[in-house]
Amino acid sequence: MKDITYRNILVPIDETKLSKKVIDNALHIASVENGRIIIIYVEEPGNLKSFPDEFHEKLANLFIKSIEANLEYAAKQAEIQGIAIHTQVVESRNPGREIIKIAQENKIDLTVMGTESLRSDPFGSLTRWLIAADIGPVLVITSDD
Repeated sequence: MKDITYRNILVPIDETKLSKKVIDNALHIASVENGRIIIIYVEEPGNLKSFPDEFHEKLANLFIKSIEANLEYAAKQAEIQGIAIHTQVVESRNPGREIIKIAQENKIDLTVMGTESLRSDPFGSLTRWLIAADIGPVLVITSDD
């Protein structure tokens, strides 16, 4: 039987508070497995364009600050726990394909991600799509966990 190890852990995050819970779970697994974490945020260009111009800049700044706070939180917690971490912000019109590409390039053993919509919208969720993408095990954290 092949040893099961989770040494390379991919953690896609977003601007929500749930991302901190996802980061905490990934850090716990990395500490037990002596693993490393790759935190990724995939920015969709034009994602906020549906809002009126007067709100666009304010919302963009709010998103950026939230993402930066989540990335800083991950870096600080990883440093405290002595866990190797790499953060990456990429732009893509197709976040799912970008996450799969990064998972394959980094030989990811486990993806840890959060979702607010898996239970309410299981067919439209990025999480559901990634589970089906055969990138290896996916641990899904919800706001109820």
